[in-house]
Formats: sequence, C-alpha cells, structure tokens
Amino acid sequence: MLNRQRLVACFASALCASVFTASGQADTIDLVYEFDGNTVDGLTSFSTIDIVQNGSSVDITIVANTANLSGGDIHEFYFNLPDAVDINSLAISNSGGISNQTINAFTLLGSNPSVTGGAGASFDTGVGFGNGGGPPGNGTLTTATFSLTATGGLLVSDFFAETSSSSNVPTPVYAAVHFQAADIFGAGSETVGGVPEPGTAGLLALSVAVLARRRR
Repeated sequence: MLNRQRLVACFASALCASVFTASGQADTIDLVYEFDGNTVDGLTSFSTIDIVQNGSSVDITIVANTANLSGGDIHEFYFNLPDAVDINSLAISNSGGISNQTINAFTLLGSNPSVTGGAGASFDTGVGFGNGGGPPGNGTLTTATFSLTATGGLLVSDFFAETSSSSNVPTPVYAAVHFQAADIFGAGSETVGGVPEPGTAGLLALSVAVLARRRR
C-alpha cells in the first residue's frame, strides 16, 4: 500500500511539473465578462489575450473577436502585476506588428489607471493604443502584438498573481480590454475582462510557488 501511495504521489508530482512547464511558458486569457453587466454568463468570447514567455520579457497578443463585438477597436489593455515587479520600470516594444493600423508609440498608462467603462474595477496598470474607430481597414485596431519587460524581468505567471473585481462581473478577472467602435448591447464601447481558457487553469494553483521561487 505504501508503494502504491508513493507511486501516486510521484505521478501527481510529475503531472504538476508538466502543467507548470506548459503553463509557465504561455497562457491565454479569454475575455468573456462584459463590465456593464448586460451579460454575466461568461460564455461569449469577445477577445483573447495570449501571453508567451520570451527570455526575460513576455510577448502579448490581443485579438478582438469582431463578430461577437460587432466591430471592435482595441483601445486600452489593463492588467495586474505582483508587488515585487516595479511597475515604473515597465517598458514596451512592438514585437510582431499591428494589424490594420500603424502605431508609432504605445502608451503605458501608469499606476492604477482609470478603467474606461470599468464599473468600479481597478487594475495595477495598462497599455493605451490611441483612438482608432471606423470600419475594419480604416483605422480599427483588431490585433495587437507587443512585448513587455521590467527591471528583473517578467514571467507569464506574473499576469496571474492578482485579480481585479467589478461590481457587475460574477468572478474576479486577470486582465481586461476596452473596445471602441463596438456594438455590444448597443453600448458603442465596452470593457471586457477575462480568465484563463479551460485547460490552462493549472497555472493558478502553481503561481504562488512560481513567484516564491522567483523571489528567492
């Protein structure tokens, strides 16, 4: 019986290690919670955010689901980072191009930015992309790919260390995007928050251990 217990423990340990390896390198946040409270089912994907480790920095790709947004211009991206990361040292660069619009300079929003349409939500910081608007191909930003780094480096797990809550969203979210030129419930623009896609939630259970090991 003892050997069987050891075998199960070893298998569980190996499984956790494999989850850590996969989730520690990349993860996806599915934006399913619209902040104005018109929908709380968490079933409609308005956008995805892919976060991929790239050395000491992370590459981030935001893709708007223009069909579900009935348009959608990526305006601002909000996220949290653990206290050990110096937000003031964040730097941003264009690592993979922008579709449908050329942006010469990104804007880091600083600490505790005002969340447009956030319904009381608060995030550590964010990235602004300027105002696009108009139909696709005429200034609308539907995909944005860029890199973020900070003094001491950034990890994928840093983006899953803290959550933010909104009064109209039934679950804490890890990041959000404000979309202009959208038509969700006739609002014209919306902020949508998200959680990890199914199958990637193993990162959450391990993020504390990752951060502890990193800080040592």
